[in-house]
Amino acid sequence: MKIRAIVNGVSFYTNTTAIKNRRVGDFSMINDALYYALELKGSNSGIGTRVRYYDNQMKQHHFDIQLSEVN
Repeated sequence: MKIRAIVNGVSFYTNTTAIKNRRVGDFSMINDALYYALELKGSNSGIGTRVRYYDNQMKQHHFDIQLSEVN
């Protein structure tokens, strides 16, 4: 399924397989955040959420994510 994703204001198209395999971007936290948002979306047509992660130095990173299905 084709997905339109917006992460921190940057829009791009991807698919559910790439998100599930965590191969969307080159930063692992973004891939994990997209996977989490996809799981939250479930069978709905779209979702908007903020995901917060902490790195190994306990610095917080947040990702504002919108996912929507494209026909």
